[in-house]
Amino acid sequence: MKVKCSKYIHIGITFLSMLLFPLCCLYLEIIFSTALHHSLDAYGYGFSLSIGVFLLSLSFAFRKPKASYVLQGIFISLLSLIYIAQFLYYRIFRTYFIVQSLKGTGNAMFFSDVLLNVMARNLGWILLLVAPVAVIFITQRFLLHRLTFTRKLPVACLVTSLLLYGLTAGLVLRDKVGVICPRSLYISQFVPDKSAQSFGILTMMGLDIRYNVLHLAIEENLTVKLDDITYIKAADVTETTTLTTSETTKDISDVSLTPAATPTPTPQPNVMDISFNLSEEDDTYREMNEYFSSVTPTMTNEYTGIFEGKNLILITAEGFSGYVIDPELTPTLYELSTEGFVFDNFYTPVWGVSTSDGEFVATTGLIPEAGVWSYTEIADNYMPFAFGNQFSALGYLTNAYHDHTYDYYNRDLSYPNMGYTYEAVGLGMDIAVTWPESDLEMMQVTVPEYVGNAPFHVYYMTVSGHLRYTFSGNYIANKNRDLVSGMTCSANVQAYYACQIELDRALQSLIEQLDAAGQLDNTVIALSADHYPYGLEEADYNELAGKDVEETFELYENTFILWCSDMEEPVYVDTYCSSLDIAPTLSNLFGLEYDSRLYIGTDIFADTAPTVIFQDRSFINDKIMYDANTNEVTLLTDEVVTDEYVEGCIQAVNDKFKYSSLIISEDYYRYLFGAASS
Repeated sequence: MKVKCSKYIHIGITFLSMLLFPLCCLYLEIIFSTALHHSLDAYGYGFSLSIGVFLLSLSFAFRKPKASYVLQGIFISLLSLIYIAQFLYYRIFRTYFIVQSLKGTGNAMFFSDVLLNVMARNLGWILLLVAPVAVIFITQRFLLHRLTFTRKLPVACLVTSLLLYGLTAGLVLRDKVGVICPRSLYISQFVPDKSAQSFGILTMMGLDIRYNVLHLAIEENLTVKLDDITYIKAADVTETTTLTTSETTKDISDVSLTPAATPTPTPQPNVMDISFNLSEEDDTYREMNEYFSSVTPTMTNEYTGIFEGKNLILITAEGFSGYVIDPELTPTLYELSTEGFVFDNFYTPVWGVSTSDGEFVATTGLIPEAGVWSYTEIADNYMPFAFGNQFSALGYLTNAYHDHTYDYYNRDLSYPNMGYTYEAVGLGMDIAVTWPESDLEMMQVTVPEYVGNAPFHVYYMTVSGHLRYTFSGNYIANKNRDLVSGMTCSANVQAYYACQIELDRALQSLIEQLDAAGQLDNTVIALSADHYPYGLEEADYNELAGKDVEETFELYENTFILWCSDMEEPVYVDTYCSSLDIAPTLSNLFGLEYDSRLYIGTDIFADTAPTVIFQDRSFINDKIMYDANTNEVTLLTDEVVTDEYVEGCIQAVNDKFKYSSLIISEDYYRYLFGAASS
């Protein structure tokens, strides 16, 4: 009996020692997903276990307990470090670390205090992610000595890992259901958030290398197919409410400019004389030609050209939120947001490379390509619709400014290609070097460079609103601390307000200088955020908003400022729109030469309503809000909405992602317009 018991104990210990490492790998994936409040699909369990068994087979390769013990310790330590690093990175930037993120490691010093703060706030999760290291080091030292090492052991583990991986991958390849189906994610499209949710963080990182380093993607066109769609009626939609594009969702007052705008001519398509070669030999370009030639263009409208000949100052404001707009604390922001065009349903979604992608979307009207720094990718591309290039062709002075390190995000490469003469800290801008730097100082030193040289177009990327939102470690917050000391809110929210007050003062200085130079009435100011202030914790953001903010859509609601002093009354716009629509809208307002089919965004004032698109493929249009994670459709009208309509909308959104990416990667504008390579 003792012999039999000993035998069973030995077998049990053997299985425990072999299962422990793969289970620890699975544990890391589960804890990671739980910590970020992300669900993990079944495929993620399969891939995680297969990776765990594969690493186990490597640890058995030397067939010695001590060697296996050391290797398992090294492997689990590295895995734990990866998960912790990804967790902290996501907590700071609301996106995952990818290969391209390595480009920014030289600037990591600016976020050292932020990192320490995030680590302190999430110490519990970090300890849970470290726990497997202790488990492996403590238990396997004793368990592995009881394991009989043979030549067959590593082979058996390797075969098991390959079978498990192959089974999981086979199921993935058969799964063609979803907004972006698992098959498409696995072989043709890199979508970090969706890949991490579907396959786990390790497989997502592997796909990142495969797609963006090795460039091994299999192009495949799949039709969107969904399982059961859940329909929810919005609370403010009644049986008698109908909102359609034809009736417009814009409550538009007459806009009166000085001098008065000329009568609107018969609407014409916003297109250029482009010959899309449908017989192109190159398969990719032919497919792109077929797609863009089939896009329905927007039409000219009553706002076409109302700002023609005026100056344009376009601003991407770091971490700006409309919640800080207050007649007393931020009076300039209040004036600009209430006396120009007033957008009630404007969104600034977060994209993969947060700030850089945020300004990329606003200035190009394109969706960033996943897994790369899109602004850097287009640094050598032909960009005819970039405002710097557009306005310089019209004889405008075109300058771009940034009040931080000049080569951060490679802006010294992308901005000149967008048609700008560029200045920043370290490249001609003489302001105090702090963290962050002052938007007010930037306006004080840069406005005199162009205000007397009309016509001009100027682009600003600000930095005063940058996280971390505390009074220690943030120069701007501490500078304006006295101005928010009387607020009855948390210190972090006060610090955030203090940062945005610097932006408000910068805008005040800008307006005063424009007015003194006689250019105020002839200048349009357009301002949007790069992203919402994700440097605030959830509780702080809810406090800022004065309510619990829903995280799929409402989190990204923001304010778009579009203002000119000679507008005699505001124009109220309740059309759903986003930063993706800024470029085509401004192109129409300024009467620029552009082709609306070649923007991914849409002129906000066109009869064709824009679609607000989010990184995870969720979207909002004039009829529905679609949550790609839950497959829920919120009805915004009482019109009949069918599954076929929803699937068609999803397919259209996926197409926008695909062809926007191809515009970037294939330098499509250069091909289309026959521009010579630089």
